[in-house]
Amino acid sequence: MDLSDKKILDVSGEKKITTVLNEIAQNLKVADEDASYRYDESARNIVAEKPVLAYILKSALEEYAEYTVQEIAETFIEGEPELRKIAVHQDHPDRKDAESGKKENAGAGMMSGDDKVEGISTVDKSQRDGTIYYDIRFLAVLPLSGELAEIFVNLEIQNNDTPGYPIPKRGIYYAARMISSQRGTIFKDQEYDNIKKVVSIWVCEDTANCRSDTINRYSFVEERLRGDFQEEKKNYDLMTVVVLRLGSKGENSGDNAIRLLSKMFSMNLSYEEKLDTLQNEFQISVSREMSEEVQKVCNLSTGVYRKGYDSGYDSGISEGRMEQARGTAYRLLDKGMPAEEVAEMVETGIDTLREWMEEREKAPVK
Repeated sequence: MDLSDKKILDVSGEKKITTVLNEIAQNLKVADEDASYRYDESARNIVAEKPVLAYILKSALEEYAEYTVQEIAETFIEGEPELRKIAVHQDHPDRKDAESGKKENAGAGMMSGDDKVEGISTVDKSQRDGTIYYDIRFLAVLPLSGELAEIFVNLEIQNNDTPGYPIPKRGIYYAARMISSQRGTIFKDQEYDNIKKVVSIWVCEDTANCRSDTINRYSFVEERLRGDFQEEKKNYDLMTVVVLRLGSKGENSGDNAIRLLSKMFSMNLSYEEKLDTLQNEFQISVSREMSEEVQKVCNLSTGVYRKGYDSGYDSGISEGRMEQARGTAYRLLDKGMPAEEVAEMVETGIDTLREWMEEREKAPVK
């Protein structure tokens, strides 16, 4: 079958039918975008739980490497951070409407999965001004100095780790904005000694296999080019960027943070298996609220699409996500949508779409 010739053949009402199909396609796209938006929101809510952030801090920052996850969650992550939704760009307004969560007691020896760092902002989807907000932003105590550091975590749940620019560069820009925004609040005029350290942490789920299950950290270091004078590290160690890449190897990683995040966003694990992972593998007491967010991620993941489905793109995308795009393509083709439009809708190449249809025709009838 030549897919390029696949159309709705109704001479008398072809224009009307085409219009209806375009409306169906648009409605499906809007529904997918809404599911994707809600998926991101639930994913951020899961990561904003203190125990999850504690696992990330332990893996990402040397300051916390020698402490237990429970110590980090209960002692070093600020208990009641300021509720705020901060725009990255200084010429855009901040959001003030942060949600609050309930506190529940956890069982002995378990970290409370309802102890959440608040101040999470939803991503602004406006095409007009392109405003971007920090996903999760909180304060944490640096163990040795006892000083507070300002930390934010950005989640790239739907994007691959090569979105047209290097992730570290974007992380540096975000961190620089956090430092400059301290002027007038943390320090004034020449009070540079009061600047707080900032940390930009990026979690990338989709990544090529060669970068899967990796953590990279970028920071300032001193080079003594002449003489023996050595500056105190606290005077220049003010900005750190960390990139965690999950990918196809993440679920079996030897690093706890990568393995935890990979399993929470996995399409290979059921809701019950994820709850068991949280409670038994990572010793996190799951509250009702956290349980609901895990359930949402499981339910909504079937409506989340990724770019790069073309067979030539080595993204490390899971087989489950590929099957989602394939299933949607079949439904749209069955409704009579032209192949070129279907390929655009599911964000794949026309050659890959032809391969999918050929495989479908060869598959045995059940």
